[in-house]
Amino acid sequence: MCSVFATCPQPPPLAAPAPDRPRYVVTVRVARSFGSVSGRVVVTFTPNRPTDRLVFRLWPNGPPQLKAGSRLDAGPVAGFRVTRPDPTTLVVHLRSPLAAGSHVTVAVPWRLRMPRTHIDRIARFRDGIRLGTFLPLLAWDDRRGWLLDPPARLLAESAATPAADFDVHVAAPRGFRVVATGVPYGGDRFRARAVRDLALAVGHFRLQTTHAGAVTVTVASTELTKRREAAFLADARRALQSLSARYGTYPWRTYTIVVPPDLPTVGIEYPTLSFIGRSRFDRLVVDHETAHQWFYSLVGNDQARDPWLDETLATWGQSRLGSPEFPPVQSVPEFAARHVGAPMTYWDRHPSWYFYGVYGEGVKALHMLGDSAAVDCALRHYVARRAYTIAQPGDLLDELNRFIPGAERRLRAWGIRR
Repeated sequence: MCSVFATCPQPPPLAAPAPDRPRYVVTVRVARSFGSVSGRVVVTFTPNRPTDRLVFRLWPNGPPQLKAGSRLDAGPVAGFRVTRPDPTTLVVHLRSPLAAGSHVTVAVPWRLRMPRTHIDRIARFRDGIRLGTFLPLLAWDDRRGWLLDPPARLLAESAATPAADFDVHVAAPRGFRVVATGVPYGGDRFRARAVRDLALAVGHFRLQTTHAGAVTVTVASTELTKRREAAFLADARRALQSLSARYGTYPWRTYTIVVPPDLPTVGIEYPTLSFIGRSRFDRLVVDHETAHQWFYSLVGNDQARDPWLDETLATWGQSRLGSPEFPPVQSVPEFAARHVGAPMTYWDRHPSWYFYGVYGEGVKALHMLGDSAAVDCALRHYVARRAYTIAQPGDLLDELNRFIPGAERRLRAWGIRR
């Protein structure tokens, strides 16, 4: 274990994923032109409270995605009445209320129109595509029920989904390689256990692979030199090992870095897979997106209501690996500096300051607590207790209070509250 934890009490064992978590069987058919993707989602859902409906979110129909040319059509759902209260929501009305602990299985056909190009999670590039949060997904939280947050109007995540199992079959054009969330098991099939979302890419990818303990680490690229691929691979392996030592063992069997030819200095995180742009900030972006494997992938959050719970914490993890925390600015206005805990509806009104107000100022708020090792210790316990769940701010504040007395009171000055 990292020496920083010499005085950190041993956390409890990592919480197990819910045994009755959703199970998805997904088929994905990619058109040869890459202009569309279609398929079917069959999901078995078991709620922990009664419900008379299922709510699927269609995140490719958010404002920036529709503007870029994406469109996700879903349904009809055989045997069930469906309604669409807004472009990002599909409601399946059950024939009779579903009791807590009972299950229902529904099949939802879907078709996704691809944009011509887009610097986002759904995009076409030369001889390929990338897809993330691209199909109908259940929006359930065991503590809050169905989540109906509005989609963000800026390019940022809005999704909140429960950890689930995915069994995915991708039918891609002949001669192209598929990489995806989870473990490949032949014939462009992938299985992922207890992940909250799915990402994949299709292209003329070359693969380089290494191991970090029991984890297979892969870099997939189309245009990098072998030397640059090896550098990405080394960065991913180092980040995975260092973060495992700091916040608890990475719990999945694979971790893949996809470097598409079109991405600039950005990264897009998904469980077991990250899309990384090519730039002089390669290491910083790899560190940040790998930290998201703990803060978003393992410990989830409502990204529309509490975006700081993944972006602040991933930036903190990145900084603890020695990457620069954030490009400095001369001054951050009060409306950004003291609203770290604000929801995406707030940042939609201040889009140019979202990056500074949540990523940068959030890390400053944690540094203000005066004990970085204690923050890391609290995060290690937070991960252990809240793994595979959708966490709330109070869950993190409880752990910070345990290791830094008065932490919650001091963080209120930065707009962080339960």
